[in-house]
Amino acid sequence: MDNDARKDVPLGRRMPNAKTRVVVADRNVITRVGIRAILERTSGVAVIAEATSYDAALDAVDEHGPDVLLIDLDLGDDTTRGLKLVEEITERFQGTKILVMANSLSEIVVIEALRRGASGYLSKDDVKADELQKGVAAVQAGETVLGRGVSNLVARGLGSLHKPQEHLTDRELEVIRLVARGQSNKQIATALFLSESTVKFHLQNASRKLGVHRRAEIAHRATLEGLL
Repeated sequence: MDNDARKDVPLGRRMPNAKTRVVVADRNVITRVGIRAILERTSGVAVIAEATSYDAALDAVDEHGPDVLLIDLDLGDDTTRGLKLVEEITERFQGTKILVMANSLSEIVVIEALRRGASGYLSKDDVKADELQKGVAAVQAGETVLGRGVSNLVARGLGSLHKPQEHLTDRELEVIRLVARGQSNKQIATALFLSESTVKFHLQNASRKLGVHRRAEIAHRATLEGLL
């Protein structure tokens, strides 16, 4: 691995003696402590920072330049923001690989996370200590890591990974969230500075991608999939 991937980060903060530098982003302190204990059993692995919010996770990656960001997308009960963070970090900090650890599995969220740049996706309920250690090493090496149960979800949605038109856009996600709050098309249009016809367009696209037909089903399906 190239320990000089982030030359802009001060050496003192990068722990240059560690072969694998990890930032752990999870709002549960017990989870963070457990992950740190597991990862640091391996020689050369160091958890160099912890984060409990989306902003803190971004700041930690920016400041420390980790090799791997281990993150729970639900840092603030907003999976869509977690997905946006994955995309932003992937674009801005190409030397940092992202490994997602989730409490629950959702086909749409898994596919979206991988599409936006995550290198791996594990379930907290199923992952074992050695699998977590190997997973971090694998994503750092440029491999894709899928935990037990995740592979089946990806297999079902594999076709959509290669079809950009099936990708739920950030705007569609915003519209869905407002629908879930009971807002009308007119209210959504006002809130997002769009025309009502544009709102309808986004809803039609989102309905097709989620496989639903009625307005009420959009929010329900999105909630089941962990998007809201």
